[in-house]
Amino acid sequence: MQVNQATTLKLAGTTALITAAFAAPAHAAGSVTLYGLVDVGYQYQKFKGQDSTSGLTSGGQAASRWGLRGSEDLGNGLQANFTLENGFDITRGTASQNGRLFGRLAWAGLSGGWGELRLGRQTLAATDYTGAFSPFGTSFQLASGGQSINSNTTPRADSTVKYVSPTMSGLQATLSYSFNANLAQNSDGGGVAPSSRSDRVFSAAAHYKAAKWQLIGYYQGASLGRETSSGGSHADVSPREYGIGGSVELGVFTLHGGFAQHKDAYINGVASGNTGQTALFKGGKVNGYTLGVAVPVGTGTLLASFQLSDPNDSVVRSGQQAENQKVYSVGYTYPFSKRTNAYAYVSYLDGAWFDNAGTGVAADDWNATHFAVGLRHLF
Repeated sequence: MQVNQATTLKLAGTTALITAAFAAPAHAAGSVTLYGLVDVGYQYQKFKGQDSTSGLTSGGQAASRWGLRGSEDLGNGLQANFTLENGFDITRGTASQNGRLFGRLAWAGLSGGWGELRLGRQTLAATDYTGAFSPFGTSFQLASGGQSINSNTTPRADSTVKYVSPTMSGLQATLSYSFNANLAQNSDGGGVAPSSRSDRVFSAAAHYKAAKWQLIGYYQGASLGRETSSGGSHADVSPREYGIGGSVELGVFTLHGGFAQHKDAYINGVASGNTGQTALFKGGKVNGYTLGVAVPVGTGTLLASFQLSDPNDSVVRSGQQAENQKVYSVGYTYPFSKRTNAYAYVSYLDGAWFDNAGTGVAADDWNATHFAVGLRHLF
């Protein structure tokens, strides 16, 4: 069959269009990654004046979770991103965060050379960095830095806008603003009333990282709605928190330390399992200190820390001035591979802010012991 020049040009043009049609989506196609963490172990807990508890636990080192993260190249250096993350209890197969589908993280946003913008449910800005204050970070339950520094209780806020700057000469800044955070602030275990739609939380943090040391400073505050508390009458409380800390490598040792001051109330409520504190201290201030070390021992890493929660004279309940609380922790992690490790740790809490009327234990006589051993696997 004879093909003239015009037909040849038409065929070439059609071929080019078909090639472009298939090539363009391939170039712009995004990627989605399934990831997660499963953590299961055995724990023993004993609070003075109460019966001890023991058994299997989920999240002895880090909370079990699974998630999806994705991105798409939009061209000209712009990228669309999202993360959806669900927490769960591996010992029961139930969802965490009050049964939310994606209670840990649920956000979408854009990124480029100017930084990153994220919209949705996510951690406050300060929490992205302050885990460096303790060798146990925000994990390991009662050993976590959240016993003294409230930003380390890993607050996750609804309806949040977060901006993360690019890193310039080692310096990075993060800002977040929550239109209705729905945190556990201003309550003693009661949580936030679902009718409140005006809990606004602002958080700002700066992080400088050098070759062998890092420094973090932050400030955050909350403006609480009328229904935000177990009693529903504390809209006049204005929680504020600021802190500074970081870590430094000294030979084989890595030292961690931090300080934070909390005013009026904890923004994210009391750390889980710590019945020796209260979330509300209107007109008072609570200083939190943490100091710790991580050092290689054999194939694994030895962790040790000391924490102090120190209320001032204005922290009073039923006429009783608050006492301070100390937390001593030691632990060890052993890596079987890059994704799987074993862990063991013990924490001892010494003292409570106030007398425990329910058990008759005085504040300065109160104590608690928490031991856990388990296995963590990343996928």
